[in-house]
Amino acid sequence: MASFDRKVERNQMKLNKKGKNPLNNKSSGRTGTGRTMGARGDGDIFKGRKIILPFLLILLAGLYAGVALAGGGAEVSTTMFWLTIVLYVILAVALFLNKPYLRINKNYLFTAKFNRDRMLEAGQISKITASANKIVITPKASGQNWVFHRRRNLFDTPAMAERLETFAKTHKVNFINE
Repeated sequence: MASFDRKVERNQMKLNKKGKNPLNNKSSGRTGTGRTMGARGDGDIFKGRKIILPFLLILLAGLYAGVALAGGGAEVSTTMFWLTIVLYVILAVALFLNKPYLRINKNYLFTAKFNRDRMLEAGQISKITASANKIVITPKASGQNWVFHRRRNLFDTPAMAERLETFAKTHKVNFINE
């Protein structure tokens, strides 16, 4: 296990020297929060709200409790039954409180996808497509598009489109307004 730790440490040092680590501000000559991951750095932040999955989890917990209570079985009185329902509700509340976001910095875009912070540099963006209800950011490299929906996640897409258009003009990124 120690050899693995040494390999990780050596690779981390190599990345820091090259300046490839997005979390390392010192290698890029910055001392501020210019490349700080997450929704707490500098730049314009647009936050949404997850509503579909939390609603489905609450509905599932309610259906589970309703079917068991209507059946009147002995399972209703067990601790595991109520613990399962409470855990569904807690998961729904946690997902509801965890807001999706898009942060637009001078040269970077940040978001959270699959519980990981993602970053796109302006040079890595192929095009930005904006419509009334959806924003799609397409990276040049193979990978998933970043999609921000007005109805699904309650994003303010007109304001996002306005700010992304300015970002695209600044960095000569193809911006399509539908």
